[in-house]
Amino acid sequence: MRAKAIAVFLTALTVIGLSGHPLCAAETQFRFQDNFWVNLHHFVRAEARRRAFNAPLVMPMSALSKAEKATWSSAVDAYADLAKLSLIFDERLVRINNALASQGEAAALPEGLVEPGVLAALNRAAPIYRAHLWPEHRRLNEEWIKATRPRVEQHAPALTGALADAYHVQWPKKPILVDASCEGGPVGAYTTGGPPGTAAHTVIAPSQVHDPDAAFEIVFHEASHSVDDQIMKLIDAEAVRQGVKPLPNLWHALLFYTSGELVKRELHKEKDASYKPYAYRFGVYDRGWQPLRAGLEKDWQPYLDGKVDFPHALAKLVADCSTKEEAPKKPATPL
Repeated sequence: MRAKAIAVFLTALTVIGLSGHPLCAAETQFRFQDNFWVNLHHFVRAEARRRAFNAPLVMPMSALSKAEKATWSSAVDAYADLAKLSLIFDERLVRINNALASQGEAAALPEGLVEPGVLAALNRAAPIYRAHLWPEHRRLNEEWIKATRPRVEQHAPALTGALADAYHVQWPKKPILVDASCEGGPVGAYTTGGPPGTAAHTVIAPSQVHDPDAAFEIVFHEASHSVDDQIMKLIDAEAVRQGVKPLPNLWHALLFYTSGELVKRELHKEKDASYKPYAYRFGVYDRGWQPLRAGLEKDWQPYLDGKVDFPHALAKLVADCSTKEEAPKKPATPL
């Protein structure tokens, strides 16, 4: 699975959380947390990236003592290679992030939790981050969770069911872990496979996804990534049937469009002219995805409106958002 995020239907079964404590019913779909080590990991990596691109650093270096500056710089140095890797696709970063998610407010990371160089860097950096930035980052994270979680929990059963039906996929049955983090990658949110006992691990930066409606929709957009492998298979199978090649990111545009439309309906915003789904509001379709938006509006919207069935809509969408596959060239006749 390329990336994961999920919400599952409420059940009477007890689900065990990462800390080993039973989760209450409201937490069996999404589990929100504000984790010190996940935040520190993302922040140090982001500082290493900023330094590599000569961008302004966020850590207030002028407020650090000489010893703190040396210690902090050494931690950022240790992340130089990690800063070049993808948060989504690199297994090393996914493994580190999932391991850190279980540590809570531990004063220091235990030996063997993550690779030695990263463990040492984070343990060195932790006191400095706690003293200078963590109180404010924690405050922003907790405010975001307080505003977002009740709304998500209220609508999750209906929305996850609607999304599963719309995508024609099987929804996973484990909870999604949602970490509020001071850094969330280049677009402010991403999702990967999750730690044991979860279906996925989503990281969202409240500073980048702070509008209440945008935050609410992004949680469910990220949840849709848990089933994107199933959606890609459906698109690819239809493309093979037609002998065409889908445009890049057709599957991703479909996630944005479907989650945006179903969230709008769940919030009863259909008649609110001022309300726009995330991808329209923030210009996602304007970054080279215009043909995908046109295809979705023409072929997918009627399906979401119940006017055509799924096979017909998918066939039309793939036909309108693809290029013809080139026939394989015959090998030259040997001399």
